[in-house]
Amino acid sequence: MSTTTAPPTTPTKPDVRLPRHLQPIFYEVELQPHMYNDQPKTFTFDGSVRIQIRCVEASNNVTLQINKLNITRGSLLFGREGAGSAPNIKSWEEDTTRQFLIIHLDGDLTVGATYFVQMEFAGPLKDDLAGLYLSKYDYNNETRYVATTQLQPTDARRVFPCFDEPAIKARFNITLVRKSNKKTISNMPIAQSIPRADDWVADVYYTTPKMSTYLLAFIVCDFEVITETTQNNIEYGAWATPGKTDQATYALDTGVKILTYFEEYFNISFPLPKQDMVAMPDFSAGAMENWGLIIYRETAMLYKPGVSSEGNKQRVAVVVSHELAHQWFGNLVTPSWWDDLWLNEGFASFVEYMGVDYCHPDWKMFEQFVVEDLQDVFDFDGLTTSHPVYVPVGHPDEINEIFDRVSYAKGASIIRMMRFFLGEDTFRLGLTKYLKRKEYDAAFHDDLWQALTEQAQSEGKSIDVKSIMDTWTLQMNYPTVTITREGNNLRLTQKRYLRDPSAVDPMKYTSDFGYKWEIPFTYTTSIAKHFNKSDADVKWIRKTETETAIVGEGLPPITDGDGWIIGNVQQYGFYRVNYESSNWLALIKQLNTDHKVISAINRAQIINDAWNLVTSGDLDITIALKTLEYLNKEEDYVPREAARIQIAFVERMLSKSPVYGAWKKFMLSRIQEPFSRWTMNNTGASHLDSYVRSLVVSTACDYDLPACISDAKSLFKQWMDNPSNNPINPGIKTKVYCTAIKYGGVAEWDFAFEQFKTAEVAAEKVRLLQGMACSQELWILRRYLLKAIRKEDIRKQDTLSVIIYVSTHAYARSFTWDFVREHWNTIKEDFAVSLFAFSNMIGRVTRAFNTEFELQQLEEFMKSQSDFGSGERAFTQALEKAKTNIKWINQHEKTIENWLAGLRYD
Repeated sequence: MSTTTAPPTTPTKPDVRLPRHLQPIFYEVELQPHMYNDQPKTFTFDGSVRIQIRCVEASNNVTLQINKLNITRGSLLFGREGAGSAPNIKSWEEDTTRQFLIIHLDGDLTVGATYFVQMEFAGPLKDDLAGLYLSKYDYNNETRYVATTQLQPTDARRVFPCFDEPAIKARFNITLVRKSNKKTISNMPIAQSIPRADDWVADVYYTTPKMSTYLLAFIVCDFEVITETTQNNIEYGAWATPGKTDQATYALDTGVKILTYFEEYFNISFPLPKQDMVAMPDFSAGAMENWGLIIYRETAMLYKPGVSSEGNKQRVAVVVSHELAHQWFGNLVTPSWWDDLWLNEGFASFVEYMGVDYCHPDWKMFEQFVVEDLQDVFDFDGLTTSHPVYVPVGHPDEINEIFDRVSYAKGASIIRMMRFFLGEDTFRLGLTKYLKRKEYDAAFHDDLWQALTEQAQSEGKSIDVKSIMDTWTLQMNYPTVTITREGNNLRLTQKRYLRDPSAVDPMKYTSDFGYKWEIPFTYTTSIAKHFNKSDADVKWIRKTETETAIVGEGLPPITDGDGWIIGNVQQYGFYRVNYESSNWLALIKQLNTDHKVISAINRAQIINDAWNLVTSGDLDITIALKTLEYLNKEEDYVPREAARIQIAFVERMLSKSPVYGAWKKFMLSRIQEPFSRWTMNNTGASHLDSYVRSLVVSTACDYDLPACISDAKSLFKQWMDNPSNNPINPGIKTKVYCTAIKYGGVAEWDFAFEQFKTAEVAAEKVRLLQGMACSQELWILRRYLLKAIRKEDIRKQDTLSVIIYVSTHAYARSFTWDFVREHWNTIKEDFAVSLFAFSNMIGRVTRAFNTEFELQQLEEFMKSQSDFGSGERAFTQALEKAKTNIKWINQHEKTIENWLAGLRYD
């Protein structure tokens, strides 16, 4: 039973679920892309499909899903397998609203009988990044074309008519037809290659295991491959465009290690005979976990030492780990419907950290989790326009909308919390039980709760996982726990956290839990200093209780003004913590005197909680400001990154305020010493030291520290004087490029653009795209944005990123918003079905809005549009954030001004 009431489906977005009277058993699919001339706008593909289906409920129709395909006249056939007669086809129609192909029969189907339906079809091969689409690249002064796929969530139906829902699994025989000078890749190995007339070759693949349509993948290309074999004899291949396989070595090595680690951790062997990874020049997402054939954006798979940064290296490792986690969570066991998308993405988003930590324990991935995922999604999930982790969806636009931070990062965060309160061994054994029980099948989240509960109870633990986790998955948002000292007891109070408690939920979600949660609470004190907690230390705050009293252990004497308590140790729980003012001040004093007494994660938590409790009206902003005073001494990445995120928010709020000058002076006082200590010399730095240096340099140059600007301009000029020798360390390239272009002119910009066009490493192209967005010349920025939306030397996959990069800078925010509105129809037509990118662009362009005038512009624009595609939720959230920002600046601008005026700089 669901305890969340969802808003009704709007009439413009009908439910498009298939009827369940037929079950596919086996597909035979043949596809033949035609891309053998120099007119890509005319490229097409054709194919055929034969589906063996079993009738499970009497009906007089066959209903499949189809989109943007043309059925070949006279090719549609229907019959019965084996003995017995079948109804005849009476007529067929295409319901384009629901993307249905409905074949009407002149009689009823027999329950239990097996039938077949087959047809031929054709479709366009376009550069739209969905379905079977066209990619291209240049090599040896020649443009080469690639046919590739992205089918998740609802685009297999754009490739062949099928039952395109995740729970409707079947086995597939795939045949890909190519010219003899091309290669093909699919989910399974090639069984045989059969020559055909006119220089065509048909690659026939081995039959797949039972799987969902969205996990199929087809590529026709001329890529090169390098291979390794795992210890369990899985052939692992890494494919890239000619000349780039040397950049795939790190991803391949990492993939082999992590695949083997996951096999051991889950105690389930990888079920396919091979695993390929392909770096695709054009790809809408970061990567896609197609079973046995993972497709990556080049930046997520290719790494070149000396050119790529440590951040690029970690990005590759994280994405490789994420996609391999899906081979079990999503591929072997698949959610029954997209409302449980988080079972896919939340698990992969947590397990990715386990895989990378296995390869690189020195990267402290589980510390990084807090700023990369947990605190990041706290911001999103503090809105009334958020949504539950488990959320009812029907239409493809609604499905696309929930590929967001809640499904990924909140899903990962509550899984991390669950692993903590269950204990690592219980968690692992419970997962294995779930995966083995549901392998090659579809699952509902209750199936997971049952397996974990059974495991916990078999070990003597009195835990009902469903009772706990329903409070985290079936209602949105999260709690704040307030700790009050009462003698030797602690009084714990929970309440719903909202960035704006007065905001009205436009989605009209309600909760039968009354926005109360089952909270695993932990704490430590200035006496105990015990940051290594386990499941045995958990004290539960129940969903039936607003307040809970516990006996305090290791509490400092009440008379000790420097004594402190920290709740939510290592921030394992998905909740914020508030304290009495005296405790906040004691924590701040500890940060200023010896911050390392407190763990790095909890230092990050203190900063993040303080600033966000200010936003919700639960804390005085002077407390939050004081959490930044110690930063000139902070040398750990995680708390410094937490501070950077809050500082960036304050910068956005104050950038148009008269207070900004005083804020800038304060920030310079906090960054001058760290910049002098860290400098721009990143030679020989460790992974995390490189991360910290990047943060320090970025802050120094952002706030116009003269030494940072001078160093950046000097390094960039050295490069311009000798383009074949870039002297800038990869770890600081992004900020050096940005600063030099910001304080340069058209010559610097044009030089960067030429370097962008010739760069052979995808990560370097991205850094140059970011740097070119830093120009202060609006005519240059307009030229740049026009190049992006017209795709002039800039790939379609990067267009929305360019818009985001430009909008980052205070002097270009209104300019970018104007540009987006001016070109809205083009942007929506090209990107409204994109996963992530479209919604992300909307949120980023509008996130600094904090005036009534900007709010009015946003409201008027929303009223002028009838359909936002997959961006509808993003616009609704932008509206709420703008209102919250207006309240924030109105309430806190004067207090910040007074606090800054009281500072003394020696």
